[in-house]
Amino acid sequence: MWHTALATMVRNQRSNLRAYPWTFTLGHIIDGTYLVLVTYFSYVYLIQGDIQSRFAAYTGTSDYLTYVIIGGALNLFSVSMMMNVSRALITEWREGTLEALLLSPSSRFGYFAGTAVQQLFRSLFELGVVLIFGIAAGLRLPDFDPWSVLIGVFAYLLSCLTMGLLLGCVMLYSRDTYFVQNTLFVLTALLCGFQFPREYLPEALRIAGEVFPLTDALELLRGSLMTGGVIRLSDLVPILLLCVVYIALALWSGRRIERSMFERY
Repeated sequence: MWHTALATMVRNQRSNLRAYPWTFTLGHIIDGTYLVLVTYFSYVYLIQGDIQSRFAAYTGTSDYLTYVIIGGALNLFSVSMMMNVSRALITEWREGTLEALLLSPSSRFGYFAGTAVQQLFRSLFELGVVLIFGIAAGLRLPDFDPWSVLIGVFAYLLSCLTMGLLLGCVMLYSRDTYFVQNTLFVLTALLCGFQFPREYLPEALRIAGEVFPLTDALELLRGSLMTGGVIRLSDLVPILLLCVVYIALALWSGRRIERSMFERY
């Protein structure tokens, strides 16, 4: 398994450096920097720092800039992770190597682990650059519990990975990437509460947002960073249960979709 993960990680990194060494990464950095600048100028010049009391009641803090910058940076990170994990198999299909991959004795878990780890390093680089601009714009973090933050990071990474796996099955079934992934990213941006508290949404949309494990993971991670809240292991139970459901659906549907692809073509 580990040999497969390492080989996949090295192969993907070489492909990225040779095909598009900076354009993809630079595009995400520009998106994140644009979000930071829009947030700063909107807060300073448009609303002039006038935050409603409801915002503080919903979020536990009145630091609007930190709230939105953290949410925007994590949204950028989740998009990078989910997009590249989900596009792994359909890219193999487009390049004509999917059948050889499925017939090989290599570990499927190792393949996705290598893809996720390679993308993790690139996403962390993008996240780091955006956070530098965020600190310059006013991002401030109070004292927080490192153990809680680590738990929140684990839950967030697991949520991104499991959602990416299921998204990849939908891509294989529909033979489409852009429409499917962009639809999901719009829904998560609206329903998961990256840019604003979910309490502002109608109740039906708040309930719909609970379908994504990313919703609770984002709330836990951002809460531990901004308010110093302690994450208990019991807080992870809903996230872990949803992740198990996503993995089970991905495994169940993935096998059938792969089989039907080669039966038809």
